[in-house]
Amino acid sequence: MRFEGVLSAWNHDTGYGAISPAGGGEEVFVALAAFPTDGEGARLDEPLSFEIVTGRDGRKQAVNLRRLQRTKANAALRQAAGVGAARVRQSQKKRRLGLMAGGAALAMLLVAGGMHWFKPAARAAEVPALSRR
Repeated sequence: MRFEGVLSAWNHDTGYGAISPAGGGEEVFVALAAFPTDGEGARLDEPLSFEIVTGRDGRKQAVNLRRLQRTKANAALRQAAGVGAARVRQSQKKRRLGLMAGGAALAMLLVAGGMHWFKPAARAAEVPALSRR
């Protein structure tokens, strides 16, 4: 039996994602191997047709994917596509916060290291005892 849905989540690093079925319900796991070998990768909010099987781990997963033309997408597919856009925005927000936290930590390390190596002008003018004549 074939189902229709929208690719709602995708991790390019691992090659795994999830499809939101057009009729609603639980998201279905999908691997890169299930996509057609047409040279195109997975695209978020892409309408797809697929079959569902039970994987070795007992989870439902999508197989035999076919790309649907965007013009064929009905109202249920368009509604499911909104889920993918929200996930993209959420992951972008997390990435920005992570970069900001990393930048703040780096700035603190630079300040702490600078204070350790900084010598006040009075101490810098002193000549070490061994170099005096």
